[in-house]
Amino acid sequence: MKKILSLTMVVLALVLVSCKASKTVLDPARVQAVHSLLEAQQYVVMVGSMRPMSAPTISVSQGQKMIVRNGSVSCYLPYVGSGQNVGYGASGNKALNFSAPIRDYKVEYPKADRARITFNVDNGDDHYMFHVEVFMSGKTTIDVEPRGRDAISYSGMIHGLDILN
Repeated sequence: MKKILSLTMVVLALVLVSCKASKTVLDPARVQAVHSLLEAQQYVVMVGSMRPMSAPTISVSQGQKMIVRNGSVSCYLPYVGSGQNVGYGASGNKALNFSAPIRDYKVEYPKADRARITFNVDNGDDHYMFHVEVFMSGKTTIDVEPRGRDAISYSGMIHGLDILN
């Protein structure tokens, strides 16, 4: 019994040491690049998948993106969901395919390995609250909360605007 207990303790210690050793080391140049993109509000998030509120994660076609530049956002994102309270006269066609000015852009750094951006957008059809989580590795999630439609999330990678050329 003592042998089994001591063997279990050794295995547990090895697992804990390996988990601690596998901690990701951040490249300082990459961290500085991500900080610069976010503070300048000049970046593009290339999206690879979306997660509708009431459906499983779905891969999206290449070229789906959100571009933030010069105080505005341009979304070219697919949308799956329903509209509960879309305003009278709203076309419903814009959903997440529009360009509009950003209001209340805010960047926070809750941990050393990530940034949290929030901003509001009104595209004429709906009002959107964006919550963007950017990891210093470049991985990015975009959570969009429309006022009159179902919420949706996207996953992708952040890049500088030079990727658009």
